[in-house]
Parts: sequence; structure tokens; C-alpha cells
Amino acid sequence: MKEPMGSCARGARALFLSLCTLSFVTSAAYAQDDKEKDKEKENAAASDTGLGLTPGTPVVATLPGGIGPSYGKKPASEQDYAFDFHGLITMPLRLGLNQREGFVTTEQKNLVLHAPPVVPDYRDSFAGTTVVPQPYAQLAFSYGNSIVTGTAIIKAWTATTAASFFDPTLQGGITDAFITFNLPNLAKNTYFAINVGAFSNRYGTMGEYDEGRYGTALIGRTNGVGENIVARLSLGNVVLAFEQGFQAQLDKPPIGLTTDGWNGFADPNTGTSLVMHEHLGITFRRQLTLGLHHMRAWSQDDRASQAFTPDGTITVLGADMRFSASHLGHVYVGASYTDATDARSVGRILSVMNTQGGPDLMRNYLGPNSGGTGELITLGAEYGVSLARLLLYPRDYDGKSRDILLSAFGIYSHVKSDDPAYNGDHKVKFGAEGTYTLASFFAASLRLDHVRPTSNVDGREFTIISPRLIFRTNWQSRNQVVLQYSRFVYGSNPVVRSGYPAVDDPMLSPDADMISLSGSMWW
Repeated sequence: MKEPMGSCARGARALFLSLCTLSFVTSAAYAQDDKEKDKEKENAAASDTGLGLTPGTPVVATLPGGIGPSYGKKPASEQDYAFDFHGLITMPLRLGLNQREGFVTTEQKNLVLHAPPVVPDYRDSFAGTTVVPQPYAQLAFSYGNSIVTGTAIIKAWTATTAASFFDPTLQGGITDAFITFNLPNLAKNTYFAINVGAFSNRYGTMGEYDEGRYGTALIGRTNGVGENIVARLSLGNVVLAFEQGFQAQLDKPPIGLTTDGWNGFADPNTGTSLVMHEHLGITFRRQLTLGLHHMRAWSQDDRASQAFTPDGTITVLGADMRFSASHLGHVYVGASYTDATDARSVGRILSVMNTQGGPDLMRNYLGPNSGGTGELITLGAEYGVSLARLLLYPRDYDGKSRDILLSAFGIYSHVKSDDPAYNGDHKVKFGAEGTYTLASFFAASLRLDHVRPTSNVDGREFTIISPRLIFRTNWQSRNQVVLQYSRFVYGSNPVVRSGYPAVDDPMLSPDADMISLSGSMWW
């Protein structure tokens, strides 16, 4: 047996040497003709070769399927890849004016200044109006082509240079990171797109192009990582639309975590939370859109409250109508019904009226003794019109002359809760705004708001009167500077927040006046 095996080995070795000789001869024959190409390749290889990964290479393992991406290199198979960059910056100086209470020494002024103003205008509560300008910066970076695009968004709600202390919760960092796939020509007269990654979906936005005067999603907002499918079918003047999404959180606050400012006052008693949502819509002549919405968030984590808290759910049903015609203006009317059951364990995966999950829904609407169980019915409407566009119709208005913009808006909510102090509560806020553009560089505005944050406690209502002067570089410039004064007229029993985290402080006197100077630019 030894001899045959030795023969096989010698034969294999001879075949290997023959192949190597043939390869060398063939390579030598072609090398003489391709010296210049080889030299170029060697130079390119030298420039790309190093003792380690190129700086900036992502710190990740090999992707599934054994794929090693060529980071920073344009794919050879696609020729229309492009980089895009958009952003929004608004940074306000805002001061609340008040009178010093109690004994005033000779070294003290009777007038006191507060930044931010001590007023009951909070984004996460029903009383929020957005009248007090808030610092905000967003930078959106994307790279891709007509089929696939990757996007990363950086957000911050403060500027470190102007802050008196470092609050990490206001430095959002990378808040969104996702990939969008557009599938053209999937079928005739269709549009189909898929988003995969970390992002937010908002439904029930009252503005024509934004969240509206109150800056809230009337139906709900998701915050998580997962997928979102958008599909549309065009049938002449009618467009049918369908959206679906499923998201979860990347993590949960760990047991033993101390709730503090650096972690955004995270609640370790909430569990890993998920949300699924579906939406149907129909649009007629690109003007009238009717929508139906369903959103459901839940948690079934045995680590929530060390396994003592029931699995919680938050279900939202909504319907809205949006009408946008160039000369008739923009009309939005919407309604939502929120049903929460043991929502104490549901995290920040779903925001209802700018609240953050079940615990925040309890603090602002259902009450601390509700156990996270209750119902919320919300109605909202907003209307805006350009008088110049209306009066010039059917001629087109190019926006490069004097104009008056008028708008009216309002939201009503009714609470049903297992907490007697919050059950049967009625909340309402409404307002109007008028803006007169006198010249290419100047406009004047007046906004009026009335807020009744609760019907269960008398004297909490307040009214805001806000005249503004607006300066721009041109008729339709993408920048403006706003000088604003606001007068707050309170009821007999107003309440504002103080402390960290901020809680209602009945002993604190709210500011009656506010002045602000804010600069904004978008691109």
C-alpha cells in the first residue's frame, strides 16, 4: 500500500509544478505588454496599503455574508451616487421679566431676569404653545443614488457656548441613522419605498409642511429602530396610499440605574418596548387627503419593575383630513383616540402629544395613581391662508410682493382615567396669528393664544399676546431674525415648574413678560 500512495503523491506534485510553470510562463508573456498598467496598479496599491485600517474606517465586524465594504470608495456599478447636506439652525436669546418678591436690599434690583423664562409653556405638556422660542440645530447628511440612500442626522437642543451647565440630554448626537430603498418601476403608476434603521415617524402633523403652530403630532410619533414601508398607487386623479412600520428600542434602562439628568431621567422600571403601526390614505387631485391611522406600542419584558408590573399597551386610533389649495389655503382637521392599559411599563417608543412613553403619559394626562390605565380623546384643527394668493387668483402669486398671512389653530383633549384627580379632565387651547409682509426685508406679526390646561383645577388658564418684528434678506430668503415680546396674562392660580427634573412648584411666581431675539436659517 505504501508504493501506490507514494506514486499518487509524486503525481500530484508534478501536476502542481506544471501548473505553476505554465502560470509563470503565461504571466511573463503578458507582463511585457502590460508594464504600464502594472505600474499604475502598483502605485495605486501602494497608496491604499497600510499596516492597519484607514483612519475613519467604521469599527464593525465583517457584515453578514462575508462582505467587506470598501469604505470611502464609490461603487463601480453605480454612477449617480451623490452627497447631500441639509440643516436647520435657530438659536434664541430669551429672557423672562418679573418683580422680585419679599424684602429687596439696596444691592438688589426690583426687576429680575430669567433664562429660560419661568412660564407654563412646556413642550411635553398640553400647555405647550411654542410661543417661547427654543434652541434647536439639525444637520442631516445623506449619500446615495436614486435607488438607495443612507442618512445620518445630528440634533441638539442647546449650544454649549451659550449654556451655563452641560446637560447631555440636550446634546442629542446622532438621533437618526437609516437607509432608504426606492424601488422604481415595481409596477405601473406606483411608488414603493422602504426605510430601515433608526428614525421617527410622525402622524397627525397639523401644518402644511411641518408640525404646525403647536409643534406636535396630533395622532402619534414613533421613536425606534426597525422598518417603515411606504406604497402609493396612482389612479388618475386619485392616489391610494399605504404605510406600515415596526420598530423596537435598541435597549432598555438597566435595573439598578439611578435616574438622573445625564441619562435623561431614564426609568429602569420600563421594559423593552415595541411599536407597530398601519395607515391608509386617499388623495384626490393632490389637494384633499383623508387618512386612517392605527398605532400600538407595548412591552412584555420580565425585567420591567423586577417582574412585578403587568405588561402594558398604548393603542392609538386616528383619522384626519388635509386640504391644500394654493389660493384657498391649508386646512387640517384630525382626531385621535388613545387607549392605555397598564402603560407604566411602556418606554419612549411612542409619543402621544409630545409625551415620552407610558410614565410621561401618566404625569401629564392620566395621573400618578392611574397605573397607566386610561383614555385620551384629542381633536385638533389648523387653517392658514395667504390673502395675496387668494385675491390674485386665478393669477399665480410668486411671493415677491406684499402679503398678509392669517392662521387659526386649536386642540382639545378629554381624559378618562383611573386616577380620580385626573378623570373627566378637559383641556383646550386655541389661537390665531397674522403676519403682514411690508417689504422684502421686513414683516410684522401678532400671535394670540389662550390655554386652559385643566378643567379640574380653577385658575390655571392663561393668555399670551405676542407681537413680533421679522427681518429677512429677501422676499423668500431662507433666513430670518425675529424680535419678539410676549405678555402672559394668568388666571388666579397659575403653576410653573422648577427643579431638576422640573416639577410643578405652586410657590414659584411665573413671569408676566418675555422678550426674545432669535436667528434662524435653513438649507
